[in-house]
Amino acid sequence: MARVSVIIVAFNQKEMLLETIDSLLKQTYPDVEIIVVDNNSMDGTSEYIKTKRPQVSYIKSDVNLGFAGGNNLGLEHSSGEYIALLNSDAIAQADWLETLAAAMDRHPDAGICATKMLAFGTEVIDSAGDGFSGVLKGFKRGEGLPSRSYEKEEYVFGACAGAALYRKKMLDEIGFLDEDFFLIHEDTDLNFRAQLTGWTVVYVPKAIAYHKVRSTIGNMSDIAIYYTLRNSEFVRLKNIPLVVFLVRLPEYIFGTAADFFYFALRHRKLKLYFNAKIDAAKMIKMMWGKRKKIMTMKKVEDKYLYRMMTSIWSREFFLGKVKKFFSG
Repeated sequence: MARVSVIIVAFNQKEMLLETIDSLLKQTYPDVEIIVVDNNSMDGTSEYIKTKRPQVSYIKSDVNLGFAGGNNLGLEHSSGEYIALLNSDAIAQADWLETLAAAMDRHPDAGICATKMLAFGTEVIDSAGDGFSGVLKGFKRGEGLPSRSYEKEEYVFGACAGAALYRKKMLDEIGFLDEDFFLIHEDTDLNFRAQLTGWTVVYVPKAIAYHKVRSTIGNMSDIAIYYTLRNSEFVRLKNIPLVVFLVRLPEYIFGTAADFFYFALRHRKLKLYFNAKIDAAKMIKMMWGKRKKIMTMKKVEDKYLYRMMTSIWSREFFLGKVKKFFSG
């Protein structure tokens, strides 16, 4: 039984996956098990990894379960007190797990520890933990800024599941990733449930992973856009208290309009935009049922959630979104 279980979900990325596994085999933290979940890859990943790295635990799914379902399957086979997730397109620095586990030990109130993720081959931040904005949508803190930024260990709203550590006790209490999301924003949903139930999230800047950003699903691919637009509605339906929604309504309307112009008009994905929103509407009843259960577990006051959210008018957030709108 290892103290930390690391789960990697893979799909048709065997060469990249091998680099990820190797970065974990070089970790300075000794008490770890590595679990690879293959989401029914068709490129020979199964035979390749079993031959090349037989020391890792390998699980082959007969269907593509998505990021959420794949990690849930990995969790079923894990034994750790702490559960780490690492994308198959990410490389962990050698002291990544040691640094995260030490931070989790220092913060018994924390259910999640977030990594400083740098864009692979650069000194540019991909994510310095995740925030949640007044438009009621998750975002990457520090995205595009120099790596020397965000050097302070601090409490944040959430963590990108591409490289993060979770306390198993918290997951037993609030559940893990929602498989109805399939991929994208499933970590935002988990971050919000953690906050609602009184668990905190600690950003650990010395825990570093290098991310080959969107190398698996593409930066502006149809699949990335669809699940971004659909699943952002799932997060809101499941987790936003009514009073919080009403207070943030002007920002939400502004953000919704900005999303429409960005995806539907600027990137000419009008049909995809409406398909995503229509599909989200079809699942309102299901998500509302999940919401009822989540709200029975709510332990924090709404004013705490306000404090944890980032106003869209904050300088860094607003300028970052303007830059992305015109260049992304």
